[in-house]
Amino acid sequence: MSTPEPQEERKNLLPDILAPGLQVIFVGAAPSFKAAQTGHYYAGSRNRFWQLLYQSGFTPRQLEPEEDATLPEYGIGLTGLMRYAISTDNSRLPPPTEADRSDLFEKLRRFAPRFVCYNGRDVYRMCHGEDAPNWGLLTETLGESRQYVVYSSSGRADGWGAERLFLYRELRQLLDEEEY
Repeated sequence: MSTPEPQEERKNLLPDILAPGLQVIFVGAAPSFKAAQTGHYYAGSRNRFWQLLYQSGFTPRQLEPEEDATLPEYGIGLTGLMRYAISTDNSRLPPPTEADRSDLFEKLRRFAPRFVCYNGRDVYRMCHGEDAPNWGLLTETLGESRQYVVYSSSGRADGWGAERLFLYRELRQLLDEEEY
């Protein structure tokens, strides 16, 4: 884990991958060492994000991390709460600042995807300061966006493989069933 610099000097290690009219924006906590090194989201060899997108029908084939900038073509965006920090274990990150949360929520409200999907309950907790009431679809919205929580795509969450894929498929189904 790296210690962040003062707020005004922080340099984001990954860019936002956002565009107007997205179906879903996936929110992570902080880049892994590999993601920060390569400049691409979910680049770690044990991270299942790209596989989950493909297996649940978000993408027609399994994309590589180097293709992350193409995700808006599939209605998908990516961002993170603490894109300036590096961590492979969210529990070891420093608490996010109110500025971190405010910046994230302002961005999510501005882009207003149909869904905001938190990549792990710990990410939801870091963003909202409280535990997610459940996995999957939440009743409370964020601006115009519905909120959804999936098991982390990290290899550390492989014990939840079937449940994790179920939640990604359920989110894809909700997007397919609802009118835009």
